[in-house]
Amino acid sequence: MMTPGAALGFYLLLWAVILFVPFIAVPLKRIIADLQLFIGVVVLLQALLMVLVSLAFIKLKGFAIPATLSFKPTRFSLVLWGALGVVPVGMISGLLFWPLVEALPGLVSKELEFLVRLSRFSDLPTYLFYALALSVGPAISEELAFRGVILQGLRSRLGAISAVTVTAVLFGVIHLDILQGLGAIVIGLYLGYLTVRSGSIVPAMVAHGVNNLWSTVEASLWQAAYPQMSPRDILLSTGYPWWVYGVAGAVLIVAIYAFHRATRAF
Repeated sequence: MMTPGAALGFYLLLWAVILFVPFIAVPLKRIIADLQLFIGVVVLLQALLMVLVSLAFIKLKGFAIPATLSFKPTRFSLVLWGALGVVPVGMISGLLFWPLVEALPGLVSKELEFLVRLSRFSDLPTYLFYALALSVGPAISEELAFRGVILQGLRSRLGAISAVTVTAVLFGVIHLDILQGLGAIVIGLYLGYLTVRSGSIVPAMVAHGVNNLWSTVEASLWQAAYPQMSPRDILLSTGYPWWVYGVAGAVLIVAIYAFHRATRAF
């Protein structure tokens, strides 16, 4: 069984991957001129490295890969409800962070502003590659690593709530950006709940992909409709009327209730 010590050791390996990626990215930037294409390729390369490190770590430790990763089939209804709730989680958390960003505008880093601006609509093939790379790559690799290896390792000694919380914090820290990291902690708590409750990382994996895809498309839509809209307002989803947040909250409550009800038999 994976232990907390092994899980934390694996977390250090993930940091090594994150720090190694720029050494690959620098020569690639000389080859790939288009920024969307370049970022998409780098994200996929990082995702591939994280998956390989995850599988190699589990193999070398002698653990069973499916059991260690909680990678097993689950009911479609669980995947659907989990994915439905993740977008409201992001919208509501952005609204809650708004007073903090108002007080500390420096939380919106230049790197984060760059990523928002980069998400403009471009030629269709490049944009689709970019959007899918930022959605599918992290959804698979980060869920295998965090809600798979790390969460399961921490759960061997900690209670479910503590394990989910610590995993979410570690997930936020590795994003290397304060505001993005805070958002990742909130999403990580939700993804951890989906995993623990269902016994599978599949709902969290799909929800993670939906969250990333929506964030990218949302930034593209706002910039297309309102070119002068600030990256801060896009990041915090503050352009919506208040009733939209009410609908988002209702959708989230229904999604969590339905998911919780559907997993009572587990």
